[in-house]
Amino acid sequence: MKTGWILCDKGKTGTYRQCLALANLFEKELGFQFVHKPISLNLFWRYLPPHFAKWKKAPFIIPSDLHPPYPDLIIAAGRQAVTMAMALRHYAFTIVLQHPKINPSNFDLVIPPYHDNLKGKNVLPTLGALHPIKAEELIAIRQKIEGEGTYSSLSFPRIAVLVGGDNKYYRYTDQFVKTFSDTLRYMVTQSKKYKGGSFLITPSRRTRPEIISELEKGLNGLSYQLWKGEGPNPYMDYLAISDAIVVTGDSISMMSESCLMGKPVYIAEMPIENRKFRDFIKNLYAGGHAVSFMNQSFASLDRHASLAMTESTRHCEDPLRILGRRGNPDVLDLTPIQLFKPLDELNRVGKQVVELFKSHDA
Repeated sequence: MKTGWILCDKGKTGTYRQCLALANLFEKELGFQFVHKPISLNLFWRYLPPHFAKWKKAPFIIPSDLHPPYPDLIIAAGRQAVTMAMALRHYAFTIVLQHPKINPSNFDLVIPPYHDNLKGKNVLPTLGALHPIKAEELIAIRQKIEGEGTYSSLSFPRIAVLVGGDNKYYRYTDQFVKTFSDTLRYMVTQSKKYKGGSFLITPSRRTRPEIISELEKGLNGLSYQLWKGEGPNPYMDYLAISDAIVVTGDSISMMSESCLMGKPVYIAEMPIENRKFRDFIKNLYAGGHAVSFMNQSFASLDRHASLAMTESTRHCEDPLRILGRRGNPDVLDLTPIQLFKPLDELNRVGKQVVELFKSHDA
Protein backbone atom coordinates (compact mmCIF):
# COMPACT_ATOMS: atom_id res chain seq x y z
CA MET A 1 0.00 0.00 0.00
CA LYS A 2 1.28 3.43 -0.93
CA THR A 3 1.47 6.03 1.81
CA GLY A 4 1.20 9.80 1.94
CA TRP A 5 1.66 12.67 4.35
CA ILE A 6 -0.50 15.79 4.55
CA LEU A 7 1.66 18.67 5.78
CA CYS A 8 -0.30 21.75 6.88
CA ASP A 9 0.42 24.64 9.18
CA LYS A 10 -1.09 23.77 12.55
CA GLY A 11 -4.53 25.25 13.12
CA LYS A 12 -5.22 26.11 9.46
CA THR A 13 -8.46 24.16 8.98
CA GLY A 14 -9.31 25.59 5.56
CA THR A 15 -5.86 24.77 4.25
CA TYR A 16 -6.08 21.25 5.64
CA ARG A 17 -9.42 20.70 3.89
CA GLN A 18 -7.83 21.61 0.57
CA CYS A 19 -5.08 19.04 1.11
CA LEU A 20 -7.60 16.48 2.34
CA ALA A 21 -9.62 16.83 -0.86
CA LEU A 22 -6.63 15.83 -2.98
CA ALA A 23 -5.60 13.10 -0.53
CA ASN A 24 -9.11 11.60 -0.70
CA LEU A 25 -8.79 11.41 -4.47
CA PHE A 26 -5.48 9.52 -4.23
CA GLU A 27 -7.02 7.17 -1.67
CA LYS A 28 -9.94 6.46 -4.01
CA GLU A 29 -7.96 6.13 -7.25
CA LEU A 30 -4.73 4.51 -6.09
CA GLY A 31 -5.45 3.07 -2.65
CA PHE A 32 -3.22 5.48 -0.72
CA GLN A 33 -3.22 5.72 3.05
CA PHE A 34 -2.58 9.25 4.35
CA VAL A 35 -1.48 10.60 7.71
CA HIS A 36 -2.01 14.22 8.70
CA LYS A 37 1.16 15.87 10.07
CA PRO A 38 0.39 19.35 11.48
CA ILE A 39 3.45 21.59 11.17
CA SER A 40 4.52 24.04 13.87
CA LEU A 41 8.18 25.03 13.53
CA ASN A 42 10.30 26.78 16.12
CA LEU A 43 10.44 30.56 15.95
CA PHE A 44 13.70 30.64 13.98
CA TRP A 45 12.46 28.52 11.07
CA ARG A 46 8.88 29.75 11.26
CA TYR A 47 9.80 33.16 9.89
CA LEU A 48 12.60 32.25 7.51
CA PRO A 49 11.66 31.97 3.81
CA PRO A 50 11.24 28.33 2.68
CA HIS A 51 14.28 28.43 0.39
CA PHE A 52 16.55 28.34 3.45
CA ALA A 53 15.59 24.67 3.82
CA LYS A 54 16.83 23.93 0.31
CA TRP A 55 20.27 22.82 1.41
CA LYS A 56 19.19 20.71 4.37
CA LYS A 57 19.02 17.12 3.12
CA ALA A 58 19.18 15.72 6.66
CA PRO A 59 17.80 18.77 8.40
CA PHE A 60 17.79 19.23 12.13
CA ILE A 61 14.68 21.32 11.61
CA ILE A 62 12.60 18.25 10.78
CA PRO A 63 10.42 17.18 13.74
CA SER A 64 10.78 13.64 15.00
CA ASP A 65 7.42 12.56 13.55
CA LEU A 66 8.67 13.37 10.04
CA HIS A 67 11.62 11.00 10.10
CA PRO A 68 11.83 7.79 7.99
CA PRO A 69 10.18 5.74 6.71
CA TYR A 70 9.22 8.46 4.23
CA PRO A 71 5.94 8.31 2.28
CA ASP A 72 5.45 7.94 -1.46
CA LEU A 73 3.64 11.26 -1.66
CA ILE A 74 3.60 14.55 0.24
CA ILE A 75 0.78 17.10 -0.09
CA ALA A 76 1.72 20.38 1.57
CA ALA A 77 0.15 23.82 2.05
CA GLY A 78 1.04 26.76 4.25
CA ARG A 79 4.25 28.69 4.83
CA GLN A 80 5.69 26.37 7.47
CA ALA A 81 4.53 23.26 5.62
CA VAL A 82 6.27 24.46 2.45
CA THR A 83 9.51 24.78 4.43
CA MET A 84 9.13 21.14 5.47
CA ALA A 85 8.26 20.14 1.92
CA MET A 86 11.50 21.79 0.77
CA ALA A 87 13.46 19.75 3.27
CA LEU A 88 11.73 16.48 2.33
CA ARG A 89 11.22 16.89 -1.41
CA HIS A 90 14.09 14.52 -2.27
CA TYR A 91 12.37 11.63 -0.50
CA ALA A 92 8.82 11.73 -1.95
CA PHE A 93 6.76 13.04 -4.83
CA THR A 94 5.81 16.47 -3.53
CA ILE A 95 2.69 18.49 -4.35
CA VAL A 96 2.25 21.99 -2.96
CA LEU A 97 -1.14 23.69 -2.88
CA GLN A 98 -1.40 27.49 -3.00
CA HIS A 99 1.52 29.77 -3.87
CA PRO A 100 4.68 28.34 -2.26
CA LYS A 101 6.45 31.74 -2.22
CA ILE A 102 9.42 30.03 -3.81
CA ASN A 103 10.27 28.86 -7.32
CA PRO A 104 7.70 26.13 -8.15
CA SER A 105 10.40 24.09 -9.92
CA ASN A 106 11.59 22.98 -6.48
CA PHE A 107 8.57 20.66 -6.30
CA ASP A 108 7.04 17.99 -8.51
CA LEU A 109 3.75 19.85 -8.82
CA VAL A 110 2.29 23.13 -7.60
CA ILE A 111 -1.48 23.83 -7.61
CA PRO A 112 -2.06 27.55 -6.93
CA PRO A 113 -5.16 29.68 -7.53
CA TYR A 114 -5.34 31.57 -10.82
CA HIS A 115 -5.29 34.91 -9.03
CA ASP A 116 -1.72 34.24 -7.82
CA ASN A 117 -0.55 34.44 -11.46
CA LEU A 118 2.08 31.76 -10.88
CA LYS A 119 3.64 30.29 -14.02
CA GLY A 120 5.70 27.15 -14.61
CA LYS A 121 5.82 23.83 -16.45
CA ASN A 122 4.75 22.01 -13.29
CA VAL A 123 2.08 24.57 -12.27
CA LEU A 124 -1.60 23.57 -12.52
CA PRO A 125 -3.76 26.55 -11.46
CA THR A 126 -7.35 26.41 -10.22
CA LEU A 127 -10.07 29.04 -9.98
CA GLY A 128 -11.58 27.91 -6.70
CA ALA A 129 -10.06 26.25 -3.66
CA LEU A 130 -9.98 22.45 -3.63
CA HIS A 131 -12.33 20.94 -1.05
CA PRO A 132 -13.56 17.44 -0.12
CA ILE A 133 -17.29 18.10 -0.69
CA LYS A 134 -18.81 16.20 -3.62
CA ALA A 135 -21.99 17.04 -5.54
CA GLU A 136 -23.31 13.49 -5.25
CA GLU A 137 -22.78 13.65 -1.48
CA LEU A 138 -24.96 16.76 -1.22
CA ILE A 139 -27.64 15.19 -3.41
CA ALA A 140 -27.72 12.14 -1.10
CA ILE A 141 -27.97 14.36 1.98
CA ARG A 142 -30.86 16.26 0.42
CA GLN A 143 -32.74 13.09 -0.42
CA LYS A 144 -32.25 11.81 3.14
CA ILE A 145 -33.49 15.08 4.64
CA GLU A 146 -36.53 15.09 2.34
CA GLY A 147 -37.45 11.64 3.62
CA GLU A 148 -37.04 12.63 7.26
CA GLY A 149 -38.72 16.03 6.97
CA THR A 150 -36.06 17.58 9.24
CA TYR A 151 -36.50 21.12 7.93
CA SER A 152 -40.15 20.92 6.92
CA SER A 153 -41.12 23.88 9.11
CA LEU A 154 -38.99 26.26 7.05
CA SER A 155 -40.66 27.95 4.10
CA PHE A 156 -39.48 27.83 0.50
CA PRO A 157 -37.31 29.04 -1.08
CA ARG A 158 -34.64 28.18 1.46
CA ILE A 159 -31.54 30.33 1.43
CA ALA A 160 -28.32 29.21 3.10
CA VAL A 161 -26.40 32.06 4.70
CA LEU A 162 -22.73 31.26 5.35
CA VAL A 163 -21.20 33.83 7.67
CA GLY A 164 -17.46 34.18 8.11
CA GLY A 165 -15.66 36.59 10.39
CA ASP A 166 -12.62 38.72 10.98
CA ASN A 167 -9.43 37.85 9.15
CA LYS A 168 -6.07 39.58 8.80
CA TYR A 169 -7.41 41.75 5.98
CA TYR A 170 -10.74 42.89 7.40
CA ARG A 171 -12.60 43.21 10.68
CA TYR A 172 -16.40 43.17 10.53
CA THR A 173 -17.90 46.58 11.25
CA ASP A 174 -21.31 47.41 12.70
CA GLN A 175 -22.19 49.11 9.41
CA PHE A 176 -21.35 46.02 7.35
CA VAL A 177 -23.42 43.73 9.61
CA LYS A 178 -26.37 46.15 9.48
CA THR A 179 -26.22 46.45 5.68
CA PHE A 180 -25.89 42.68 5.40
CA SER A 181 -28.90 41.95 7.63
CA ASP A 182 -30.98 44.70 5.96
CA THR A 183 -30.23 43.21 2.54
CA LEU A 184 -31.18 39.73 3.76
CA ARG A 185 -34.45 41.10 5.10
CA TYR A 186 -35.19 42.83 1.82
CA MET A 187 -34.43 39.61 -0.03
CA VAL A 188 -37.29 37.65 1.57
CA THR A 189 -39.76 40.51 1.94
CA GLN A 190 -39.44 42.39 -1.35
CA SER A 191 -37.61 40.29 -3.93
CA LYS A 192 -39.99 38.68 -6.41
CA LYS A 193 -38.09 35.39 -6.54
CA TYR A 194 -37.25 34.99 -2.84
CA LYS A 195 -40.19 36.66 -1.11
CA GLY A 196 -41.56 34.52 1.73
CA GLY A 197 -38.42 32.40 1.93
CA SER A 198 -36.44 31.34 4.97
CA PHE A 199 -32.79 31.45 5.97
CA LEU A 200 -30.46 28.65 7.08
CA ILE A 201 -27.65 30.48 8.85
CA THR A 202 -24.35 29.01 9.98
CA PRO A 203 -21.44 31.07 11.33
CA SER A 204 -17.78 30.04 11.28
CA ARG A 205 -15.23 29.80 14.06
CA ARG A 206 -14.20 33.36 13.19
CA THR A 207 -17.67 34.82 13.75
CA ARG A 208 -17.72 36.99 16.86
CA PRO A 209 -20.75 36.52 19.17
CA GLU A 210 -21.77 40.16 18.73
CA ILE A 211 -22.03 39.64 14.96
CA ILE A 212 -24.49 36.80 15.54
CA SER A 213 -26.47 38.93 17.98
CA GLU A 214 -26.74 41.80 15.50
CA LEU A 215 -27.86 39.42 12.76
CA GLU A 216 -30.59 38.05 15.02
CA LYS A 217 -31.82 41.58 15.72
CA GLY A 218 -31.81 42.43 12.03
CA LEU A 219 -33.76 39.30 11.08
CA ASN A 220 -36.28 39.48 13.91
CA GLY A 221 -39.69 38.29 12.78
CA LEU A 222 -38.42 36.41 9.74
CA SER A 223 -38.29 32.67 9.17
CA TYR A 224 -34.78 31.37 9.86
CA GLN A 225 -32.72 28.73 11.61
CA LEU A 226 -29.42 29.80 13.15
CA TRP A 227 -26.77 27.35 14.31
CA LYS A 228 -25.15 28.64 17.50
CA GLY A 229 -22.47 26.02 17.97
CA GLU A 230 -24.56 23.43 19.80
CA GLY A 231 -24.38 19.96 18.29
CA PRO A 232 -22.94 19.15 14.86
CA ASN A 233 -22.56 22.01 12.41
CA PRO A 234 -25.38 21.71 9.81
CA TYR A 235 -23.15 23.29 7.14
CA MET A 236 -23.47 20.30 4.79
CA ASP A 237 -27.23 20.09 5.33
CA TYR A 238 -27.60 23.76 4.45
CA LEU A 239 -25.51 23.43 1.30
CA ALA A 240 -27.61 20.41 0.31
CA ILE A 241 -31.16 21.66 0.88
CA SER A 242 -30.79 25.34 0.03
CA ASP A 243 -32.28 26.80 -3.15
CA ALA A 244 -29.79 29.67 -3.12
CA ILE A 245 -26.71 30.61 -1.10
CA VAL A 246 -25.51 33.90 0.37
CA VAL A 247 -21.88 33.78 1.49
CA THR A 248 -19.69 36.48 2.99
CA GLY A 249 -16.65 37.36 0.92
CA ASP A 250 -13.98 36.78 3.56
CA SER A 251 -13.34 33.07 2.93
CA ILE A 252 -12.14 31.68 -0.40
CA SER A 253 -12.92 28.17 0.83
CA MET A 254 -16.56 28.99 1.72
CA MET A 255 -17.11 30.78 -1.58
CA SER A 256 -15.63 27.85 -3.51
CA GLU A 257 -17.79 25.31 -1.67
CA SER A 258 -20.89 27.45 -2.22
CA CYS A 259 -20.38 27.34 -6.00
CA LEU A 260 -20.05 23.55 -6.22
CA MET A 261 -23.67 22.72 -7.13
CA GLY A 262 -24.35 25.53 -9.58
CA LYS A 263 -27.03 27.03 -7.34
CA PRO A 264 -27.56 30.79 -7.30
CA VAL A 265 -24.67 32.13 -5.20
CA TYR A 266 -24.61 35.71 -3.90
CA ILE A 267 -21.40 37.07 -2.42
CA ALA A 268 -21.69 39.67 0.35
CA GLU A 269 -18.55 41.62 -0.36
CA MET A 270 -16.73 43.73 2.18
CA PRO A 271 -14.01 46.33 1.47
CA ILE A 272 -11.08 43.93 1.83
CA GLU A 273 -7.87 45.63 0.73
CA ASN A 274 -6.27 42.51 -0.65
CA ARG A 275 -5.72 41.76 -4.34
CA LYS A 276 -6.09 38.00 -3.84
CA PHE A 277 -9.67 38.31 -2.58
CA ARG A 278 -10.64 40.97 -5.13
CA ASP A 279 -9.29 38.97 -8.07
CA PHE A 280 -10.83 35.72 -6.85
CA ILE A 281 -14.31 37.22 -6.53
CA LYS A 282 -13.93 38.99 -9.88
CA ASN A 283 -13.05 35.64 -11.49
CA LEU A 284 -16.11 33.98 -9.93
CA TYR A 285 -18.33 36.68 -11.41
CA ALA A 286 -16.65 36.52 -14.80
CA GLY A 287 -17.02 32.72 -14.89
CA GLY A 288 -20.76 32.85 -14.15
CA HIS A 289 -20.40 31.08 -10.79
CA ALA A 290 -21.74 33.86 -8.56
CA VAL A 291 -23.01 37.44 -8.48
CA SER A 292 -22.71 40.29 -6.02
CA PHE A 293 -25.19 40.48 -3.15
CA MET A 294 -24.45 43.82 -1.53
CA ASN A 295 -23.83 45.97 -4.60
CA GLN A 296 -26.85 45.36 -6.80
CA SER A 297 -30.49 46.26 -7.00
CA PHE A 298 -32.99 43.54 -6.25
CA ALA A 299 -34.32 43.81 -9.77
CA SER A 300 -30.90 42.50 -10.72
CA LEU A 301 -31.06 39.83 -8.01
CA ASP A 302 -34.42 38.66 -9.36
CA ARG A 303 -32.99 38.53 -12.83
CA HIS A 304 -30.18 36.26 -11.65
CA ALA A 305 -32.37 33.92 -9.59
CA SER A 306 -32.47 30.51 -11.21
CA LEU A 307 -33.09 26.85 -10.72
CA ALA A 308 -29.51 25.70 -11.30
CA MET A 309 -28.13 22.19 -11.21
CA THR A 310 -24.77 20.52 -11.50
CA GLU A 311 -23.53 18.97 -14.68
CA SER A 312 -24.01 15.60 -12.99
CA THR A 313 -27.77 16.17 -12.61
CA ARG A 314 -28.60 17.89 -15.89
CA HIS A 315 -29.12 14.59 -17.71
CA CYS A 316 -31.17 12.94 -14.97
CA GLU A 317 -34.80 12.03 -15.71
CA ASP A 318 -36.17 14.27 -12.99
CA PRO A 319 -33.71 16.92 -11.77
CA LEU A 320 -36.47 18.74 -9.87
CA ARG A 321 -36.98 15.64 -7.74
CA ILE A 322 -33.26 15.31 -7.09
CA LEU A 323 -33.02 18.93 -6.00
CA GLY A 324 -36.01 18.47 -3.74
CA ARG A 325 -38.50 20.92 -5.27
CA ARG A 326 -41.21 18.62 -6.67
CA GLY A 327 -44.76 19.70 -5.99
CA ASN A 328 -43.96 23.14 -4.59
CA PRO A 329 -45.31 25.81 -6.95
CA ASP A 330 -43.66 28.64 -5.06
CA VAL A 331 -40.23 27.12 -5.57
CA LEU A 332 -40.94 26.02 -9.14
CA ASP A 333 -41.46 29.72 -9.86
CA LEU A 334 -37.65 29.91 -9.83
CA THR A 335 -37.69 29.13 -13.54
CA PRO A 336 -34.25 29.09 -15.17
CA ILE A 337 -33.40 32.61 -16.23
CA GLN A 338 -29.66 32.18 -16.08
CA LEU A 339 -27.91 29.00 -14.98
CA PHE A 340 -25.11 29.56 -12.55
CA LYS A 341 -22.13 27.45 -13.55
CA PRO A 342 -21.00 24.74 -11.10
CA LEU A 343 -17.43 25.05 -9.86
CA ASP A 344 -15.75 21.73 -9.10
CA GLU A 345 -12.00 22.21 -9.41
CA LEU A 346 -11.11 18.88 -7.84
CA ASN A 347 -13.07 17.09 -10.52
CA ARG A 348 -11.47 19.26 -13.22
CA VAL A 349 -7.81 18.92 -12.24
CA GLY A 350 -7.78 15.85 -9.99
CA LYS A 351 -7.48 13.22 -12.69
CA GLN A 352 -4.58 15.14 -14.26
CA VAL A 353 -2.77 15.16 -10.92
CA VAL A 354 -3.25 11.43 -10.42
CA GLU A 355 -2.00 10.69 -13.93
CA LEU A 356 1.08 12.84 -13.39
CA PHE A 357 1.91 10.88 -10.25
CA LYS A 358 1.35 7.55 -12.00
CA SER A 359 3.68 8.50 -14.86
CA HIS A 360 6.34 9.59 -12.36
CA ASP A 361 5.90 6.39 -10.35
CA ALA A 362 6.07 4.09 -13.38
